[in-house]
Amino acid sequence: MMRGMVLKAVPLTLFFVHFALNVILGVSGWIMPFELFNLMLIAANFVIALMIYNSKCDWLMGISVMAVILSHAVIGQKIAPDSLTSGSILLVNILILYVGFKIYDRLPLKYFIVFAASYFILFFIFIKSMSNAESIFLLALMGLAATARDFKLLSYFWALVVSFSFCQPYSWQAVIILFFILKVLFSLNGKTVSPLVFVFLACGLGLVFLVLLPVIVTVVETDLRNIFNILKDSEIRNAVYLTAVTASVSTGVLGVFCIPLAYAVSRHNFFGKTLLLSMIDIPIIIPQSAAGIALLQVFSKQQFIGEILYNNFGIRFDGTVLGIILAQIFVAIPFITKSAIAAFDSVPQSLEHNARTLGSSFGGAFMRVSLPLASRGLFMGLILAWARAAGEFGAVLFISPYPPTVPIEIYNRFTSVGVVETAPLVATMILFSILIFFLLQFITSSMPHMYKKGYNL
Repeated sequence: MMRGMVLKAVPLTLFFVHFALNVILGVSGWIMPFELFNLMLIAANFVIALMIYNSKCDWLMGISVMAVILSHAVIGQKIAPDSLTSGSILLVNILILYVGFKIYDRLPLKYFIVFAASYFILFFIFIKSMSNAESIFLLALMGLAATARDFKLLSYFWALVVSFSFCQPYSWQAVIILFFILKVLFSLNGKTVSPLVFVFLACGLGLVFLVLLPVIVTVVETDLRNIFNILKDSEIRNAVYLTAVTASVSTGVLGVFCIPLAYAVSRHNFFGKTLLLSMIDIPIIIPQSAAGIALLQVFSKQQFIGEILYNNFGIRFDGTVLGIILAQIFVAIPFITKSAIAAFDSVPQSLEHNARTLGSSFGGAFMRVSLPLASRGLFMGLILAWARAAGEFGAVLFISPYPPTVPIEIYNRFTSVGVVETAPLVATMILFSILIFFLLQFITSSMPHMYKKGYNL
């Protein structure tokens, strides 16, 4: 009995505290005690106190609402710039309180903890750290109330908040990337998906975010009309054509020589094998400019080998298309060779031995067993080599800057007109590169299916 009387006295006491503070703060000039809004707050707390006293509503919920109204009357309305915003903040806070009680009653405790922490973080971001962001704070609170019951929805909500709060002026681009990252994380499945794996994937995708953001920003912010104008430029078309042709030729040369080399390295041990594998990686290690100068030191027409080739066969590398192909071959060798070695390593030698036992020749076993089974890895290596060759800038700039390839053309335009005028060309080349790369990736992913249909061991 005594406990019930004490509980019923609490709301009335809270109301009288509200009324007393309204008088005291009104006299001190902190608030306007007879303003309509303040009178409405007092009346609301009086009605709620009577409802609690008569057991017409939940005691804890009612006391919490009264506390929110009291705190808003004393502090909250001083934060708001006007009465309309002040009333909106109060109503939304009451909504948040109601949602918080429902989450606490019906969901595990971790949901309530995340919900409460999210509220205070939003308050710090939009009220304490920003100026004139009360309306955004209200929208964010309503979004929090709508998504707090599900961690996935809450994650997408925070992706929006982070993008539009900290990624200006690239908010929409950041939203696209963050939504993609969250989709990848939430699609993670397997027999034993540990939280550590989730953290590893999230860290890696965070780095992907930093890498993809400049690309998406460049593409999205470029007007389509500028892209069409770029495609009408004969110099750009010539640069694209030259890049595609030279990269294809250099990749073909690499395929002819590096794939057999990779097979021999994969299948046999010999003196200096480790040294050979290390030397293949040299084009990756040295700077592009150093690679271009090194090529000039040997193949320029003023040098010994270059002079012999030029005087006897009319072959010149510096300042010609052949120089572009030579530079592309040099920088792309590691990509095709290492990929091809890994592809042949994945094919068991026992399959070749079985083919030889059944009467196949060495060449037949290679063509009918090893090459088809390693084809996907080989084709991926060719794709990487082609992409590396097409994107080469430093070595080409030193050995053959003219006729210009796409990277050289972008550099020339940047130095002449600046970054703003060059952006449409960069966006066009990014779209073109992505289109080609995904097309080749699709072909690669479908190759095993083609061999299953058309080839039977």
